[in-house]
Amino acid sequence: MIFEITAEMENRIREWDSCKAVDVAGAKFIYKFIPTGIGLVIEVQCDICKRVLNLTDDWG
Repeated sequence: MIFEITAEMENRIREWDSCKAVDVAGAKFIYKFIPTGIGLVIEVQCDICKRVLNLTDDWG
């Protein structure tokens, strides 16, 4: 299975992000890809403030 973040998702993450990285590498996000029987759940969690952005496509 290949897990990818699209350009549209990257833009949504940039718009959502409001925290400054505190470690020297600049890392601050946890990316979660959770395969389910009805689709793929995609979440991004800020490691600094713990907010979660759900990037899952609408399952309509």
